[in-house]
Amino acid sequence: MPCDFPPLFTHIGRATLLGLSLLVATPGAIAEEDATTKGRAIAERAWERGEGFGDLQADVEMTIITRSGQSAKRRMQVQILEMPGEASRALTRVEAPRDVAGTALLTHTAENGDVEQWLYLPAASRTRRISSAARGGSFLGSEFSYDDFAAQPPSRYDFEWLRDEELDGIETHVLRREKRDSDEPGHEVVWLDTEKLRLRQVQFFDARGEMTRVLSIDDYKAYEGADGETYWRATALRMDNARSDAASELRWEKVSLDNGLDERDFEVSMLPRRR
Repeated sequence: MPCDFPPLFTHIGRATLLGLSLLVATPGAIAEEDATTKGRAIAERAWERGEGFGDLQADVEMTIITRSGQSAKRRMQVQILEMPGEASRALTRVEAPRDVAGTALLTHTAENGDVEQWLYLPAASRTRRISSAARGGSFLGSEFSYDDFAAQPPSRYDFEWLRDEELDGIETHVLRREKRDSDEPGHEVVWLDTEKLRLRQVQFFDARGEMTRVLSIDDYKAYEGADGETYWRATALRMDNARSDAASELRWEKVSLDNGLDERDFEVSMLPRRR
């Protein structure tokens, strides 16, 4: 999800050996394969740097800004649980305002990157499964989609390294990625800082190659896990609609690691329960 938990992404050694085997290919094929190999290697290293936090809990404020400049706020609690491999669980529960309080989005990401999502609507007292075709829909009327709240392990994507460049004074790797499991054709261009491989920007494109949205991450904060390791987490994110002046912002507060969460906290049957 845009919260970067874990961030985008097994090791360089395998990619290097693959690169050596490409020396017998044609020059054009070498360039293409090198870009693919390099892109995946960067993405996987970034993912590895975010692993090991165990579980996470945070309060999140969402601000929805309409094209006319009006704004509305939502208060949410987010919980995330690491699972073996690239698997994870995530639960986003709305706490305010009253008319949407109790709405909950549950995401299960399997070890192979497959995603399942459920939405609980308290007004109807029912839980519905979100189909893969509907995961690109708006969450709570914001510019963030349901799928933006899912984990983004490298197994979900095909990658290509495009270039290295400076973004707002920060040296970055620029990757192209395309979802393997999406029913919505399109691709994304991702900027990761070269120092710590943290996500800085994502541009979203539709099947015609037209930009639809831009995610910008302005701030990171370091947190110490129970294992003594430092984990960097995004605290301020903004999603702009590239076709209008509408935008949505997420601000993360009171982030805590190792809260003792387990799989039972992320069961579909738990969705009707308030905190």
